Amino acid sequence: MISSFLRTRDAALFRLAALGLMTGLLGLPALSAQAAPAKPKPAATPAAASSGQGQAMLLETAGKWQAFSSQQGRSKVCYALSKAETRIPANLKEVEGLLFVSSRPGEGVRNEISFVMNFDLKEGVEHQALIGTDRFALVAKGQNMWLKNPAEETRMLDSMRRGAGLEIKGTSKRGNPTSDKYSLAGISQIVKRAEDACK
Repeated sequence: MISSFLRTRDAALFRLAALGLMTGLLGLPALSAQAAPAKPKPAATPAAASSGQGQAMLLETAGKWQAFSSQQGRSKVCYALSKAETRIPANLKEVEGLLFVSSRPGEGVRNEISFVMNFDLKEGVEHQALIGTDRFALVAKGQNMWLKNPAEETRMLDSMRRGAGLEIKGTSKRGNPTSDKYSLAGISQIVKRAEDACK
């Protein structure tokens, strides 16, 4: 059930992450932002999540990808990040899609794949990630997406490392089909850099 997988949490935190991290993608130095979005957890609250907020530091850039690390209180978060190169429909081009591959060792999380779409998504339906002939089902909450089956994250990451491009086919809250395309150039190097930073 989607409802059991996606638990309640304030999606505004994820939008803050996206806005701050886009600064880094424009080639600016270290940025102040929340770390990569995590799957919602029942105990998380906006106050708790922001209390240990640290500065996200750019570690490395390769291709269309960047690696960051952030210390939040006692917890370290490391992530690879890329921005969608193209977006359809045209009226959504003012807001950018972001793709994260994040590790949070304090929570036992390694290479979690998530998307911040920056527009409201239709919930309760299946969205898709396509890499060559590989397809992965995604679920949405607010403006964010994750793999429907978290056990497929390793397989999806392997496919991303082998592939040239990734397409996210979604449905907006209004029921309109959407498409974001990402370059996968540089992903292997950057994911490894983020992994190494959180060992």
